Amino acid sequence: MSDDTLTALSQRDEAFWIGLALLLGGSLLSDPSTTGPDLGAILAALGGVVLTVRILVAVFSLLETTALAGRVGYREGRNGE
Repeated sequence: MSDDTLTALSQRDEAFWIGLALLLGGSLLSDPSTTGPDLGAILAALGGVVLTVRILVAVFSLLETTALAGRVGYREGRNGE
């Protein structure tokens, strides 16, 4: 059973595809002639936020794994294992 954390949810492939669809769909729907809030611009911004969060969580996860492997390797090298 998967845990419902931000990391687990954002590392799913669906988050990438939803963000990409929102970004592209919002770009296609965007109408610069409107004076009020533009639905296309809002969708594109939301898609950009989803993709940005997805990338930041992936980078953080990669750095966290790298730091853990470095600590384990340092400890094994220091103990002579």
